[in-house]
Amino acid sequence: MPVVDLHVDLSYQYNFKSKDFAASNGQFSIEAVRRGGVSGVVLPLFVPRDASPAGPRVADLERSYLRVDQALLHTPPFAPPGCTAEAAAVRTFYAFEGAGPLADDPEALSVWLKRGLRIVGLVHTFANELASSSGDPESKPFGLTEKGRAFVRRAFSLGLIVDVSHASDRAVDDIVALANEAHGLVVATHSNARALADHPRNLSDAQLRAIAATGGVIGVNFHGPFLVRGRRARLQDVVRHVQHLRSIAGIDHVAIGSDFEGDIRPPDELRDASRFPVLASALERAGFSAAEVRKIFAENALRVLCGVSR
Repeated sequence: MPVVDLHVDLSYQYNFKSKDFAASNGQFSIEAVRRGGVSGVVLPLFVPRDASPAGPRVADLERSYLRVDQALLHTPPFAPPGCTAEAAAVRTFYAFEGAGPLADDPEALSVWLKRGLRIVGLVHTFANELASSSGDPESKPFGLTEKGRAFVRRAFSLGLIVDVSHASDRAVDDIVALANEAHGLVVATHSNARALADHPRNLSDAQLRAIAATGGVIGVNFHGPFLVRGRRARLQDVVRHVQHLRSIAGIDHVAIGSDFEGDIRPPDELRDASRFPVLASALERAGFSAAEVRKIFAENALRVLCGVSR
């Protein structure tokens, strides 16, 4: 069964951890990708906070993009960014996971769109010039800044998708409100249900419904602490989150956002991308139809990324 994963941190491992693009940490190696049936992946151009003394810079984003773009050309079966690819290739898409370096230049998004950018995540673990974060040690008195509002409006005007994973609750509310004004798409590329695992990185039921109402999707994250609190996560915990998302947001708004290669601790049964068929089987045993699993594994993601159902 084909899989489109909405969040895999190959760029981070390759650009900042000196890992081989084809092997990485092993969670999304070429071998695992082929065995798992992966047919598409979103690659966030994440720049860590300590990339320079001043934090992430435009130059860091540019360098990350150029290196990954070259790696894709020389690492089959990955295809260049975009919705079209040969049958055996893995389609790729770029995302920002922290767009702070571009806060003063929202018009630059049009350039990035041409480079293959599809999803814009404004913020990572700490607040920046665009938005507050779910990871801020103390709650900020704002969601989006004025620069953040201008940035989101520009993203929606270009047909880009805005990602609320890592955004604070206030920022999520602000992004959804702007999406409703602009008829824009909102996604959470790699977040889970707060009702099942009470973590700031997860989303409330109201937020899940709000994302679905824009036409967006929520990508289930495989990181243990986002799946369950107080013990090691298991395969069944992923199934429970998928069940909850289907119940609250609807089957057309559930996807996969593993967070592989993001230094995560997944359940042993889902230790790498080769194990996607194990999850498919578990979902079918839990009562999901094959058609529903196809939606979760690829079709819903492709609808928002490419405007297609398969």
